[in-house]
Amino acid sequence: MDVTDLNSLDRAAAIDILTRCCGSRMWVDRMIAARPFRNATAVLTAAEEVWWDLGAEDWEEAFTAHRQTRQSENYPDYKEKSDYPYAVFSADRSTEELSALSRERLGRDPLLELRVIAIEQARLTNLALRQLLAVA
Repeated sequence: MDVTDLNSLDRAAAIDILTRCCGSRMWVDRMIAARPFRNATAVLTAAEEVWWDLGAEDWEEAFTAHRQTRQSENYPDYKEKSDYPYAVFSADRSTEELSALSRERLGRDPLLELRVIAIEQARLTNLALRQLLAVA
């Protein structure tokens, strides 16, 4: 899919495609409203801007959708001790780094952890959009 394809999708198809990138309904709605996009950079820029304009409840909706992925399954201690699913952008991190990070995050203040997960979720969404649009 390219940006032209994304721009031309009907609303239902756009909702389906974008929800695969981020589980926040508000994020999806705002991304659909932002169409048409000039290019892939405009999509990625809009995605980031929309994400950081959302509220905590929208972020938590995205985290809950992310809970279905294997990432949250790999960290059962975190799941038991946190109100949030474990979200981490793992593509550029070693297994040792990921393990240390999960231990570190267990003791964090909930508001700080919310922000950390939001950063990780933004990175995951960016990756999903890059894969969708076949952007390096």
